[in-house]
Amino acid sequence: GGEVDERVNRSTKIFGGFISFIWSTLISILIYNKKRIHLTVDNCFDQSVMIWNVVVANGQYHGGGMWVAPRAAVDDGLFHVTIIGDFSLAEVFWNLPKLYNGKLLQLKKVKTFVGKRIEASSDQQVLLDVDGEQPGQLPAIIDIVPKAVRFIIPK
Repeated sequence: GGEVDERVNRSTKIFGGFISFIWSTLISILIYNKKRIHLTVDNCFDQSVMIWNVVVANGQYHGGGMWVAPRAAVDDGLFHVTIIGDFSLAEVFWNLPKLYNGKLLQLKKVKTFVGKRIEASSDQQVLLDVDGEQPGQLPAIIDIVPKAVRFIIPK
């Protein structure tokens, strides 16, 4: 998330984006302290949760191939929210391959929701990640705007 972005932005890219993301992810995992946030997804979820990460996805992948929202579709007009919950450090490392092979959603400490409006806040500093950039921190309200981008495709 935002912690990884901040680290990637401060690091060298001499070995390429994928290696930078992997390295920054591993370092972030080692020093990261889980955060408690209050998360609301439309009317289907409204709770305070302890998290490693929350992904609000329009597409299936992020961060160099992490498959965090296998059911997401960019044209369905919905966000797919993946909550990566209260894992121990050992559980994070053990399950790291599942970020890349699509099996993340099989874990009991991972929850998913679908919605059009996402609200998140925290008493702690929680950095945001927006498409690989780190634009700020919580609180945040995220609304989807269906079909807001039109494409012209030549015949």
